[in-house]
Amino acid sequence: MIKIPLSEAIWLISPRLTVLVNTLDEKGELNSSPYSFVYPLSIDPPLIGVGIGGKHKLTYINSKRTHEFVVCVVSEDFGQQAVNCEKSHKPGDKLWAKYGLHAEKSKRVNVPRIKEARAVLECKVDRFVELRGDHIILVGEVLYAEAKKGGLDSINPLLHDLDEKFRSIGREIILKRASRDRPKLR
Repeated sequence: MIKIPLSEAIWLISPRLTVLVNTLDEKGELNSSPYSFVYPLSIDPPLIGVGIGGKHKLTYINSKRTHEFVVCVVSEDFGQQAVNCEKSHKPGDKLWAKYGLHAEKSKRVNVPRIKEARAVLECKVDRFVELRGDHIILVGEVLYAEAKKGGLDSINPLLHDLDEKFRSIGREIILKRASRDRPKLR
């Protein structure tokens, strides 16, 4: 083993799921920003966390105001378009549309989802957790979730390694786990 500088330690936890987090600005315009600091926090109630790089980010500003957001799971087939959405952080820039993505109405929240996403989680803000570091955790309760036909097996999410390195899941590996009471997902 070799020693890793603490400034790089977080990158040892890779790859991470890549998502677009959708919010609405004060004019009702959709903002869609890519994130890979995303994690499940609770099963009951279903809570997810998104690590946001500060209070200046539109995702923070918009979700703080509307108390809603939508997480759209990015797959390999539209990965480049999704990653391109990080190029600007100006309100109303509509990068998602510029790069060929399409918005559609959500089922339970006012924030639209991205049509190309193979899975979506519509959320209401539960809270913001301010850390000592440079990120704020946006905690959302999942109000509605949906996956494209084929379910979990067809999602093929894009995973973020480091910088410009991404991967998709090449093959499934089944590992036996300790028995737990939880719903069957497939």
